Amino acid sequence: MTSSKTSITSTSWLLSDLFRGGRFVVPWHQRYYDWEPRHVEELLLDIEEAVKEKRDCHFLGTVIFIERKPDIWEINDGQQRMITFSLICAALCRRFAHEVSDSQREGRALRILFDLDENTACSLDNALNYSPRITPQEDDIVHYEQMLRGNTIGTNGPITAAWEKIDDFIASQDLEESKKYFDFLVQKLEIARLQVPTNVDPNAVFETINCRGKILNDLDLIRNYIYSQFNTDENSEKRNSTHKKLTDIHTFFSVRGRGRPATLELTPRYQYMRCHLQCVFGFLRRDNLYRDFRREMRNQIEITGKPPEDLAFQLTEKVAERKSLALFSETIITSSPNLDLIRSFNTDCRKTSSKRNLGVFLRELREYRVTQPLVFALLKAYLDESDGQRKKRVAKRVHTNLSRLAAFVLRTALVAPKFEPSHFEAKFSNFAREIMQSNYIPNKKFVEFLLDCDRHNYNILDDSKFKEAVIAMDMKSGKPSGKIKQFLIGINNDLQRGPQTLNDLRRLTIEHILPRSERHWNGWERFSEVDPNEWINRIGNLTLLATGENKPGDRDNASFDRKKEIYEDSTLAITRKLTEYDEWTPENIERRQLDIAKRAVTVWRFLPYT
Repeated sequence: MTSSKTSITSTSWLLSDLFRGGRFVVPWHQRYYDWEPRHVEELLLDIEEAVKEKRDCHFLGTVIFIERKPDIWEINDGQQRMITFSLICAALCRRFAHEVSDSQREGRALRILFDLDENTACSLDNALNYSPRITPQEDDIVHYEQMLRGNTIGTNGPITAAWEKIDDFIASQDLEESKKYFDFLVQKLEIARLQVPTNVDPNAVFETINCRGKILNDLDLIRNYIYSQFNTDENSEKRNSTHKKLTDIHTFFSVRGRGRPATLELTPRYQYMRCHLQCVFGFLRRDNLYRDFRREMRNQIEITGKPPEDLAFQLTEKVAERKSLALFSETIITSSPNLDLIRSFNTDCRKTSSKRNLGVFLRELREYRVTQPLVFALLKAYLDESDGQRKKRVAKRVHTNLSRLAAFVLRTALVAPKFEPSHFEAKFSNFAREIMQSNYIPNKKFVEFLLDCDRHNYNILDDSKFKEAVIAMDMKSGKPSGKIKQFLIGINNDLQRGPQTLNDLRRLTIEHILPRSERHWNGWERFSEVDPNEWINRIGNLTLLATGENKPGDRDNASFDRKKEIYEDSTLAITRKLTEYDEWTPENIERRQLDIAKRAVTVWRFLPYT
């Protein structure tokens, strides 16, 4: 069959050869260089990984060019990659010129960066006389050309921020690593060039390439990486099993999904995969989940010496285990956890009548995704134990350490100006991996671990410091209402007779005893000589009301005596207890705040190791 001539042609190139074949212009209608440092870092690390693995090539995708004049090409798509590539070459060129006197590599880099023929003698010292092969957008030209010529500049925009990231990366290499890195750039970095004639709309081509089909997310890439380990038919049985298990994970969460979260990171499937994978590998960055996963898989292949397909198969078997899927989705992240699991756990650890049992810990920790790997690893150890007597001992250890974890998180979240998951995420994930690998709950180590986390933050596990912080608490700083509710629920459940009964935060409202609205303050005589604004948001002035108990009308806010009539009939012990006060005064707010602080120390008691 004879093919007809096409308008658009496609050829594969070494990127270094493509550069040496002409000059390139970023058209006026294209955006400026806008890669963030993280995008630059991703490319640098991708290439570094390819170098270490001694790959035959590394493919950078497709670029689209229009030839405007002989050997002058307009870049319709690909300027970010081409400019970044040239900056990497420039940073390496400067190193070869100034640190190692490698004139051969220096000259090769200069011929990539500047319009020089192969036989021209050249050096970076004379770069002021050379014409760059790429002309970026107008506002980027001056900085870009300064960088190509080896000059150090400040960071005041994306292109200079990219240069700083590249410069730091190259500086971190030893000289031999830089040489290997550069040789790979020149000899192994490939790209596909689409050449669009002037009579074809290049934007239509660009839109077709970039706006069709589904963009692969991290979970898709992880799945494809696992599939890629089965390249032969020799392991067809394991390959088919792996495919079924990965499909089972997708199906499990699809049938339970409700609505569409705004981002992938909020979906239960993503949360589960990241949580479980962190229990296997340790901390994996949220915005680089696939890259970190791939790195850890390759590390495991190198360390264990096992065939990649065996590791992929074993990992998938773990992650797709029905028990693990159900534990995460039906117990850890749901507002209505599995009651059968809670009952059996509380029975095994003899906490059926405790006010601080598994149901309480799950509720308190559910909003803190940073704790998911630790909670998962602890409960997985309990579920995996088959011996009845040992299972009871494991349950006691898990209960004790969940109590410690809840005390640390709730104390920190309450007292810290802002709870920062980034302070604990890597530590929590790496410790979860230790627990998962050993399948043992190390009580002493768990205490030491949380004390170490605390020492590097607020030192809030010290009871006296925590008590002082609660005494001084004022909610006008804008702390989320959910955290305030959790705190008040904990206090209430300690006062309530019998096991705790509160679980659903949505059925509760925060009640300001001294009303927030200035129009109600006339009936509150004891605050006439002070500024009520200094008292309304104190924790001592806050309580809880259940749905239907809150009556915000003028009459019900007129005086403390009128409010006491409502409080007396409340289902909540923390609110009924307010009827013990004859009047509401600044002094009584302080007195109640002290009582709450003392009780909080008991509720979120950090159990030492004995």
